[in-house]
Amino acid sequence: MLETWVVVTIIAATAQTLRSAFQKKMKPVLGNYGASYIRFSYAVPFAWLWVFGYQAYAGLDLPVMNTAFWVWVSLASLMQVLFTVLLLKLFSHRSFAAGTAFSKTEVLQAAIYEAALLGVMTSVLTGSAIVLGAVAVVMLSLAKADLKEKGIKATLFSMQTLIGLASGSCLGLATVFFKAAIVELEGGDFLLSAGFTGGIAVLIQTIAMGGWMLMKAPGELKDSFIHWKASTWAGFFGALATLAWFTAFTLNAVAPVRAVGQVELLITMGVSVLYFREKITRLEGLSILLLTVSIIMVLLG
Repeated sequence: MLETWVVVTIIAATAQTLRSAFQKKMKPVLGNYGASYIRFSYAVPFAWLWVFGYQAYAGLDLPVMNTAFWVWVSLASLMQVLFTVLLLKLFSHRSFAAGTAFSKTEVLQAAIYEAALLGVMTSVLTGSAIVLGAVAVVMLSLAKADLKEKGIKATLFSMQTLIGLASGSCLGLATVFFKAAIVELEGGDFLLSAGFTGGIAVLIQTIAMGGWMLMKAPGELKDSFIHWKASTWAGFFGALATLAWFTAFTLNAVAPVRAVGQVELLITMGVSVLYFREKITRLEGLSILLLTVSIIMVLLG
């Protein structure tokens, strides 16, 4: 029988896949920044509906916040916004495949940051699985880009690659900082602590990215509020994904949670093959096999 953290992580990955699908649907209407913003702004009401609803149901007081909590959650929220901006910056480059691939190293980077900042070490088996998974997702991203060998070599040593690594680093740090923030809360059970941290996070992110867009992309910010009906689903699944991720972080270390969370890529590929009848290449097939093996290794570790 699967452990609770594994089930919650799979829920998080599935919700994230659905959130991304609705964001992709809204991208032609809202633009890159607008479609990214709705994952935060429209998640706010759903996140706090859960917090107050669960609080009333469980008869608990809201968790007590301290200075350390505010530092960690603020840093984490801003890091996640910076990750989003850097990733979108990649899309403005003509060739962004390698950069996008290296942004997928966030799980490996998160394991390093978690060990350095929180003193949480993974087992040898789990650590090996994380490295294998990182190799698999980089291979998968490059395979989907269908680059020629010469093109891959040229792109690997480029500004896009540096931006990709930086974006992965931001997301890796964000997940570790969120874990640290949750630990600092006093009172409440793990579900309330996870939901409360998520609610604070999306609120900070909405304000931070909204302020940035007000200066850099005011038109897309305005459009994100005009098309609120279609954007609501992205917010709903965004809030669900955040709640599930943070709940998983309270039950286990960040690195194995994010490693198992890469099942999202397998779900996406499965939909592409079974629903859209897309064919996969040999390199994609090998990448999927390696990623599957890495997830199984984490579960066994």
